[in-house]
Amino acid sequence: MRCMPVDPPLDATAGRKKRMACRLIQLESVDQLRAEAARWDDLWQRSSVAMPTVRASQIALWLEHFAPRAAFRALIVEEAGRWVAGLPLVGRSPSPLLSVGGLPENEWTAAGDLLLDPMADSAGAVDVLVAAMGTLPWPLLRLADVEADADRWAALLASLDRVGVAWDYQPRIQLGRIPIDHDWNAQQNRWSRKHRQQMARKARRLSERGRLRLVFKSELAPEEVVYWLRRGFAVEDRGWKGEAGTSVLRTPGMFAFFLRQAEQLAQWGQIELVFLECDGQPIAFAYGMSAKGDYFSYKVGYDPAYAAYSPGQLLRYYLYERLFTDPRRRAIEYMAPTPAHRRWKPDLYTVGRLLIAPSGGPRRWAVAAAVRSGITRSLPRRRL
Repeated sequence: MRCMPVDPPLDATAGRKKRMACRLIQLESVDQLRAEAARWDDLWQRSSVAMPTVRASQIALWLEHFAPRAAFRALIVEEAGRWVAGLPLVGRSPSPLLSVGGLPENEWTAAGDLLLDPMADSAGAVDVLVAAMGTLPWPLLRLADVEADADRWAALLASLDRVGVAWDYQPRIQLGRIPIDHDWNAQQNRWSRKHRQQMARKARRLSERGRLRLVFKSELAPEEVVYWLRRGFAVEDRGWKGEAGTSVLRTPGMFAFFLRQAEQLAQWGQIELVFLECDGQPIAFAYGMSAKGDYFSYKVGYDPAYAAYSPGQLLRYYLYERLFTDPRRRAIEYMAPTPAHRRWKPDLYTVGRLLIAPSGGPRRWAVAAAVRSGITRSLPRRRL
């Protein structure tokens, strides 16, 4: 772990300018991250980021499983003894000629985001982060699934402009978020008439085959997780992913990863395993998690023998009804875009890829090489 004082921006207070006491900290290994887990998680708790996979031990788990030999850096800004900003980065090699730093994320799970204390001097904190990017071992940063309109990322982009760092943002996909206002009747009225009728008809027809029950497992001891998790992913494995060999149970090492992830979430009380059963038989399964009132919908699978009844959609219907009656809940977050999500009328927001070229002559050549190799489709917006 490296700690270094920085020359922070001036802050005007009561007509006087004073220098904020802050320093940059760089964590350079998984062990260092685990050792500082309490301070990292305290920053996560104060930040606007709710996803629990951005907590320290979850980032460490992702690194150990998916990138055990990759270079790791966590840039942290400390102000008056308190961490106020953090950005975890891991080395990637998108082409033989170029190494880049990116957030720890992939198609299985996301474990990285920008953490920013909203009560701190946001502009000053991100200025320190941007200045530190020039010390990283990568000539380029390629950050996926960045919500550029979110306050924390907007603050970083503004800092890149102030400092004069080249960057490019390419919108990619739209994700969904359903605010929970606890008015279930009003929420149903937002859906199309066709969707409401379809859910009622499917539920009625399925109930004719057997007793329907929603089983909600959010309070599990870590040692109980393995049974329920395997039971759930067995449902996914019976579907098309199992036939294609891409289900969790058929992908080498993936069940072990999700088991470790879920056991940690269970220890924190943040696991959400949901089953739709018909006469005691699980016919649909949802693997999710929750924190700060937000429910994160990660994976949903169903038994194809019941496909005519849309069991995955029915599971969502009964689950959302339950979430809307829970006063602790504030939002439902979709982690991947699918046409089925649109039927529930979520608020849509855009995420994309942020490319950053920290200042320095050789790094500008890296941006040009990235453009030529197809890593980005256009020249960075800021001067090279």
